[in-house]
Amino acid sequence: MPHATIIGAGIAGTATAIGLTHAGWHVTLHERATHPETSGAALGIWPTALAALDELGVGEALRAVATPQAAGSIRRPDGAVLAALSAERITRRAGDPVHLIARRDLAEVLGAALPAGAVRYGSKADPSGAGLDSLAGLEGKAGEPRADVVVVADGVFSTYRTALLGERYRARYTGQSGLRGRVAVTTHEVTETWGPGRRFGVTPYLDGTTNWYASLDAPPGQRAAGGELAMLRELFAGWHDPIGRVLDAITEDDVMRHDMYDVHPHLPSYVVTGGARSAVLVGDAAHGMTPDLGRGACEALVDAVTLARCLAPGRVAEGLVRYDRLRRRPTQRLQTLARNVGRIAHARRLTGARDLLLRAAR
Repeated sequence: MPHATIIGAGIAGTATAIGLTHAGWHVTLHERATHPETSGAALGIWPTALAALDELGVGEALRAVATPQAAGSIRRPDGAVLAALSAERITRRAGDPVHLIARRDLAEVLGAALPAGAVRYGSKADPSGAGLDSLAGLEGKAGEPRADVVVVADGVFSTYRTALLGERYRARYTGQSGLRGRVAVTTHEVTETWGPGRRFGVTPYLDGTTNWYASLDAPPGQRAAGGELAMLRELFAGWHDPIGRVLDAITEDDVMRHDMYDVHPHLPSYVVTGGARSAVLVGDAAHGMTPDLGRGACEALVDAVTLARCLAPGRVAEGLVRYDRLRRRPTQRLQTLARNVGRIAHARRLTGARDLLLRAAR
């Protein structure tokens, strides 16, 4: 039976492990953290990603805990609609709506489908060695066999990507910082509101709570001296309902903040080969993108099922070439589009022309 060593047990790594197991592989996941993921933002699962989850055998489990999304819109701070998103149109075209799920819940759904004992928590190797030889520290642990392929799934800040492809491909700060949380306020529509240099979004859950997020232009690492909540209330004062209600209900402890990074420049290949060993990058390690399209987790799931289809036992080299051909250009186009949407949403100049174009496209 062929063996795959997977670096990282997040969404991309776990989904890839499930897919490869179904394809007849033995898998071992090495996760630097000491326990499964228990936090994180809400994720929108688009129909293509839901189809991938169906292929992995966990689609119904996700539907049972996720919230189908209702109609949505992009708005101005005064509430005027600039663009509308029809959930009904998406469902008619793709057979499923977009589903909202907490990252920890998706991690639990995927984790339940893994082979018993597949994950080695607290396991790490020094990736600073030369190329693929840097992965040797993971083999031989607890009888671990030499891998036929190494799957790099250690996220946007992937140390293995840098070891394999060079410093040029470190994650790059986008100029925007994100804040997010969940609050006990009932809302009824998905909205994202664009203002100069900042925006605010809300997405409702079935249980009556709301996922909220905000982003703003900021230097990397900057934090509000007077607290993030006070800053949010000042920046978004007077914006349309329900933004004020959401901000009134949250506390400082509810606010999580993270700077936004993506992988740039685009990787020359998602596959690295050295001697008898090959590595393949999936998820954010390959194409980390800003959250502006809500597609990062979705593309990781599609990566997983695509790689599993391509890696038929005994045809690894050919399968890796096919995976790179199928996934690299589509995901890199999404990377570019996501970054551009973020810039457009935060525009400070020519916003009138931008708004007219959005309205014309409705």
